[in-house]
Amino acid sequence: MAAMATMTPLIQTAIAGAPGGRPAPKQLLNSSPSTSSSRLICRAMSSDEEMANSTSNIGLSDVVTAIEQATAKTEPAAPEEPVLAAATTAPAAAPQQLTGTAEWYKLYGRSVAPTEDVRDVYYGPNRPLWKGPFTKPKDVPEHLKGEFPGDYGCDIFKLARLPANYARLRTQELMNARWAMLGITGCLGPELINPNSVSGYEPVWFKTGSQIFSEAGIDYLGVPGFVNAHSLFAVVVVQALLMGLSEYARIRFVPEGVDPFYPGGKTFDPLGFGSDPEILAELKVKEIKNGRLAMMAMAGLFAQGAVTGVSPLQNLHDYLHF
Repeated sequence: MAAMATMTPLIQTAIAGAPGGRPAPKQLLNSSPSTSSSRLICRAMSSDEEMANSTSNIGLSDVVTAIEQATAKTEPAAPEEPVLAAATTAPAAAPQQLTGTAEWYKLYGRSVAPTEDVRDVYYGPNRPLWKGPFTKPKDVPEHLKGEFPGDYGCDIFKLARLPANYARLRTQELMNARWAMLGITGCLGPELINPNSVSGYEPVWFKTGSQIFSEAGIDYLGVPGFVNAHSLFAVVVVQALLMGLSEYARIRFVPEGVDPFYPGGKTFDPLGFGSDPEILAELKVKEIKNGRLAMMAMAGLFAQGAVTGVSPLQNLHDYLHF
């Protein structure tokens, strides 16, 4: 069909040999019909083959060009492999850059074997789960994937099902955990230092605050004249300023893209623990575990103080019959 379509304009050109499109009857009469038809057919077929070849060549080059362009667009993804490999292997080279306390912790303070990566032990699908070896897949909700420290797959009441709720609960838990660790230290510290009550000093944690209303006031650290508090208003103002400035510094001076609850840097991480991702990942787990234990301990101190009316160390002394 293509040959016939090409032959038609050739015949018309041969007929219209004279200028102006007038026919040339002598040329047609001098050439025999069979010879003219054969030549025209050959010319048409050869012309058709040339057009087909040229069309096919153009199409092939276009396809090749398109493939090359598509490959060129996808090739930038290839360098990501060495980048990812470098990011993965970076923690292995970190110990050479650590010094002092951070280097000591890297060598002696780890809770896993030296050949293991903490992030593979405490995070992800291989992390410990809340029922231990008796945990079944149905016991772990789908929204708890081990992405955050302290995630053991326990959410009985589905409180963390929504991402916004999960983020809010993690923030509240971490802040309360840190307060509880400070609180338990403050409750036990004075009694451990000096268990005897003197004027201006009361070691029992739930009686200490009431000393501010006494005539002697509160001597901080039990040292007379060091810091003596007589005004509850002054104590509240000083504490608000100190805590407010700390929180302002934590939020305001944290670099962009850094978690404000783990800001790091020389101000919040002078020992440089956060300079190694593996150390930081392990310390996050230890912090939340100790914080949860401290919250339970504070609840126990509240109950113990309300029931017995004596200090926790005195309760322990009476229980062990020292």
